[in-house]
Amino acid sequence: MITKAARRYTTALYDVAEEQNKLNEVTTDIEKILGLINSNRDLELFFKSPIVSKSKKLALINEIFSGNISSLTLDFMILLINRRREFLMQGLFEDFLNLRKEKEGIVDVLVKTSVPLSDEEKQNMKQKIDSYTKLKGNMSYEIDKSIIGGFVAKINDTILDASIKRQLQRLKDKFKEGDFSLN
Repeated sequence: MITKAARRYTTALYDVAEEQNKLNEVTTDIEKILGLINSNRDLELFFKSPIVSKSKKLALINEIFSGNISSLTLDFMILLINRRREFLMQGLFEDFLNLRKEKEGIVDVLVKTSVPLSDEEKQNMKQKIDSYTKLKGNMSYEIDKSIIGGFVAKINDTILDASIKRQLQRLKDKFKEGDFSLN
């Protein structure tokens, strides 16, 4: 979870990138850096380790990233290290990507169905989700045979469960409560 203090770093980077018309460049840099950190546990631990000296961390990021990312992104990483906040780097970069989505009115949506959807069904689902959220859905789809039929959509922390599995569970619960009549 990102704290208010950490969000200030993210917001500051976003604002400066936007002001300098480097939002796309910084976003690309951050995606690259996160890809490296997420795929290399040693690099992740290196940034989080309080034992590794500030000078070693600065030397490494200059060696790895200098010339490969924008000066704005590199300067931000140097600022974090100089302020002993490098352990927050991964979370801050993830928050930056989320902040950008928020500012652009984009929401991540995961839709699970028991069978693959056609392109037309996906488009229809996207339109309904966009209408429901009043945002632009960044859709991803998964197959989950356990839901039997229907769909389950996860939108941020909200779950829309229109699956047959859920409806059968509700019916079972009503039977257990004795709150169901066949007439």
